[in-house]
Amino acid sequence: MNNFMKLFAIFVLFIQIQIVLSQNPHPVSAPGPNLIQQLCKRNRHQSLCVSTLNLDPRSKTSNLQGLASISIDATSKKVNETIQYLISVMKDLGGGREGFERYGTCIEGYGASIRRFLPAALADLKAKKYSQAVSDINDVVIQAPVTCQQQFPGKGPVPLTERNQATHDIADMTADIIKTFVN
Repeated sequence: MNNFMKLFAIFVLFIQIQIVLSQNPHPVSAPGPNLIQQLCKRNRHQSLCVSTLNLDPRSKTSNLQGLASISIDATSKKVNETIQYLISVMKDLGGGREGFERYGTCIEGYGASIRRFLPAALADLKAKKYSQAVSDINDVVIQAPVTCQQQFPGKGPVPLTERNQATHDIADMTADIIKTFVN
């Protein structure tokens, strides 16, 4: 009877291991609109997530990794749009010291996001270093819109406040998407 119990325990352990190994760590994995809906359901910016991912034609055939890459691309686009806006506003002020004193911190923060944090996030995503990719994207959230907004007393210029908020939200949405790989 003792040998029978040992065999039975080994059999049960084997079955449990098989169950664990067969489970997909990301239960949502088939490309298509259903994947986007399921992924975005867990996101703090649910409607932004759905609309952002659905706007990109690559999303129709993308898996989770592809959708995360698309969200980084969308964040990069928003950061680029904002830095171009900042540069044009600074030029409208004459492009001199006054413009740089007013918008220089913003331009530097958004510039760091474009040069360092977003490329690093994409590289870390491709290398499956998901925790580091989340950290890179969180640097975008802090360095660009938050730091920029903090340099203005009160709320700051309304168009810039709206752009900072939009950049914050899309970067935060991207961090949430990448976090699905970590959890």
